[in-house]
Amino acid sequence: MDNSNTKKYVEGIETYFEDKKEDNKRLFYTYNRILKFLNCDQIIKGKKVLDLGSGDGSFVNVCKDKNIDATPLDAYSQKIDFEIDKLPFDNETFDFITLTSLIEHINNPKLILGEINRILKKDGLVIITTPNFRYCYKIFYDDPTHVKPYTKKAIERLLHMNEFTVIKTLPFLVNKSDLFWRLPYPFKIASMLPFKNHQFKNNFLIPNFLKGKSTAMTIVAKKKNKI
Repeated sequence: MDNSNTKKYVEGIETYFEDKKEDNKRLFYTYNRILKFLNCDQIIKGKKVLDLGSGDGSFVNVCKDKNIDATPLDAYSQKIDFEIDKLPFDNETFDFITLTSLIEHINNPKLILGEINRILKKDGLVIITTPNFRYCYKIFYDDPTHVKPYTKKAIERLLHMNEFTVIKTLPFLVNKSDLFWRLPYPFKIASMLPFKNHQFKNNFLIPNFLKGKSTAMTIVAKKKNKI
């Protein structure tokens, strides 16, 4: 990675985190609406949440504002290497583990997925949001820290190989309406709330959206049942 590009990227992290605070409020509601649509448990009081790649912790703060037990863990601020370090938690600790814009930054995700499987409760869920390389290949490497691109098939295969069952992969779209996920694609436009951050704006290009395309995707998965 070019040192000058890396320096510019790191220097912009604080500004990026500031932009993400409002985004994470919308992200919280969107994740819960996805879970509701899938008839899964939601992120509510009484559940334990781990947010991996938590940045400034604003997603965790949204959870805590709602009296949800949430823990942040971030490589940048907490000096942890997700490719070589074990996670500092006991087995079957969390009901939900979220990875938003993280897995594409990890060259070898096998360890982190194994650790997620270990610390996730028996009926717990992992929620992963990552760029969909099929629709963002022209811009994916604009971020110099992106090292591992995924298509829908690739991320689902990866999870299957690491002892997870994928419940559903959906386009990553932020919205207010509970009805959003049940509507045909043309009608979803009306309830869309775009991110302000440039990283997400391409998700909301109407021509791609009407074709069922999105530059990012959200995958909800659970641990495989062991016989």
